[in-house]
Amino acid sequence: MNPPSSRPSRLTPVRPATLHRVGPTPAGFPVPLRRVLAGDLFVLTGGLRHLGHLPDVERLARAAVAHRLPGSPAVDAPLDELHRYADTHAIEAIRTDLETRLRPLGRRVLHDVTAALLPRDVRPYVSEHLGVRIMPPLGTVGEPAAFAALDGFLTPRDVHVDSWFNTALNSVNLWMAVTPVRRGNGLVLHPDAFRRPLRHDGHTLLPGQDTGDPVDLSLDPGDILLFSGDHLHASQPNTTDATRFVLTKRFSAGPPRYPLRATGWVPYLDPRLLGTRLAPLASLRSRLTPAGLRHALRGRR
Repeated sequence: MNPPSSRPSRLTPVRPATLHRVGPTPAGFPVPLRRVLAGDLFVLTGGLRHLGHLPDVERLARAAVAHRLPGSPAVDAPLDELHRYADTHAIEAIRTDLETRLRPLGRRVLHDVTAALLPRDVRPYVSEHLGVRIMPPLGTVGEPAAFAALDGFLTPRDVHVDSWFNTALNSVNLWMAVTPVRRGNGLVLHPDAFRRPLRHDGHTLLPGQDTGDPVDLSLDPGDILLFSGDHLHASQPNTTDATRFVLTKRFSAGPPRYPLRATGWVPYLDPRLLGTRLAPLASLRSRLTPAGLRHALRGRR
């Protein structure tokens, strides 16, 4: 077994993940959310493209590049070659710009993805979280320590479980490929450790624990990976020669349920209330949980 005491690297034996690849049907994507929460990994093949959002994401990405690097060849180059024309500081500026441009579209993407999942036997509660993760090849990142606050967004993120710090136990992560995700620049999961009691510091796995063999995956542009936020996972250091570009969103399958000892808290919204006069109450279900009340009390100190 491979010790999880360090980030996965090109020297760490990693096997391909077992995925359920699901294509669209006239009614939607057949992905039972109960199976996702039970640990199964699903890929909506071409999901962003099928729902019509991939061209808009690419257009907004190019607009952010043009805004930050006017006149640069990067404006017309493939997005996975961004590192050839921009240093890490410029890529971070592009990432920040794009996050703002994408936020309204991100809400529509999450709505459309959850509406397309079949069967519709669990009501999703949506998160405002939007992750723009532009990870250039590791060797091109100058002074990685200077970007430590962007672990998982610009540089690799160590092994962790999302609910350790702020997400719901019944959260589902959407990992959406904008450029090709390949072995060597993607996501590493430890499915053998799913929902096992593990020692951690509130954010990261502590070393010396058996978590089973890590697995990674490949995605084509437009593919959407769905996986439980309770999976132990990490960013794979980008040892390829291409910039990896993905978007992430989250929702909870049913009303959010939070862990007892999370270090943070984020609300999930009832989508039925969004866009109505009752929109201010959309997060009420989250706020009336013990975790939400603890968060409110911490804010008053």
